[in-house]
Amino acid sequence: MADAKGLGAHARVLDLATGTAAFPILLRQAGYAGAVVGLDLSADMLARARRKCAGAKKIWFLRGDLSRLPFADGSFDAVTIGYGLRYPPDLRGFLAGVSRLLRPGGRFLSLDFGLPENRAYRSVAMAYLLVLGSAWGLALHGRPGTYAHIVESLRAYPGQRNLVALMNDLGFADTALEEHLGGIAVTIRARKP
Repeated sequence: MADAKGLGAHARVLDLATGTAAFPILLRQAGYAGAVVGLDLSADMLARARRKCAGAKKIWFLRGDLSRLPFADGSFDAVTIGYGLRYPPDLRGFLAGVSRLLRPGGRFLSLDFGLPENRAYRSVAMAYLLVLGSAWGLALHGRPGTYAHIVESLRAYPGQRNLVALMNDLGFADTALEEHLGGIAVTIRARKP
């Protein structure tokens, strides 16, 4: 969230797949005091987000679907998404929607899992995610399959390089890809010209 320092006092941020409000909280911790709207499909996650942000000024939460973004063109100066970019069934349509929502010069930031290029490492990483996800699912929810959707979504994901190419094709500028842990974690930044 180091980019938060570049946001003006009146900038508006949309956090997609906001979950329990990790990004809005990080924005506040980074010193950003402007408006933040968090959107998520899960009513349970939004209830947790509202509790965590109770009393915070200019943070609102809305239930909505990533495939139908309910905002006017040019409504936001920044759009963020954490661990949600693998879920829209139509990535091209979703990214076009993100571009539509951004004002000229607006920024997009995504943090997510990725697909390592090295096939052997990719297999190890996917197995690790499956085993670790099963252990966390069992420990936290009593159901080992709770986080199996992570590996399933990665199997359908086109990969971070294809995603960057798609973003460039859609007209995003200054698209930057940072891979972490050998490509299993990925940060993508871009700007609307």
